[in-house]
Amino acid sequence: MKILIIGSKGFIGQALFDYFNQKKVKVNGADIISEPLQDYFFVNASSPDFDDIFQQQSFDYCINASGAANVNFSVANPAWDYELNTHNVFRLLHAIRKFNPACRFLQISSAAVYGNPASLPVNENAIIQPLSPYGFHKWQSELLCREFSTVYGVHTSIVRIFSAYGPGLRKQLFWDLYQKSLQTKEIELSGTGNESRDFIYIQDIVEALEKVMLYDALPAQVVNIASGVETTVKDAVEGFFHFMHSDVKVKFNGLSRAGDPLNWRADISKLKETGFKPMHSFLQGLKQYCEWLKSIEHPG
Repeated sequence: MKILIIGSKGFIGQALFDYFNQKKVKVNGADIISEPLQDYFFVNASSPDFDDIFQQQSFDYCINASGAANVNFSVANPAWDYELNTHNVFRLLHAIRKFNPACRFLQISSAAVYGNPASLPVNENAIIQPLSPYGFHKWQSELLCREFSTVYGVHTSIVRIFSAYGPGLRKQLFWDLYQKSLQTKEIELSGTGNESRDFIYIQDIVEALEKVMLYDALPAQVVNIASGVETTVKDAVEGFFHFMHSDVKVKFNGLSRAGDPLNWRADISKLKETGFKPMHSFLQGLKQYCEWLKSIEHPG
């Protein structure tokens, strides 16, 4: 088995690369960061050429972990977000169709496509109603997968990842809390604190992705990647500062941010059909993330 990971220098991509490397699976990385590494492809951000990669080598699987995963960024920069999250997916699928049609393609999408679900837990058949350019662009990338599967026979699978976290993540809620806590002991956050998320730890994510990747199901299948557990933002923040042993005071201003959903909890019945079972509770994963933060603050 030979795997290509697009976006191998990102949070999920790097974790995937390390995971398969440790399992002695033949894995190649590709990203916009120039690295003189064996089994690695440099991708020019301004003019990505995926044709060249698939002309050089053939792969059994291609996992697309690239793109921007930032709602605020997408609101401020919709054209660039579209380029990263939608146009590049077309480029990848087009290259696979031409040069490596037997390669199976796994698109990492997002729960952002659901917006504010009408009911919880949300399953893969729920109405798609994104709230941000990021959500719309991820949805369009899913449609591209279905297009290339239906019209050209490219085997594609789609996963919608909920709230990812874990060591190595340098953005989003917990990283922002960490950065702010270095500057002040009083932090203001958007919302009421009663908003909720379905957090899933990075090690569980990579194992879930492997299960979906190897699961012999219908082309263009869609699978939620989550823990199936709902946690309020307020409880998540309190847990974070408990493990960081910090006396920071947090105030919620009651104002919602553009593009942010209110409540999320995933139905992971379909994921469980692959044999996957989450191995990390939210607090277990959060403790490990906080230990990682302390290690980068005080290395050694």
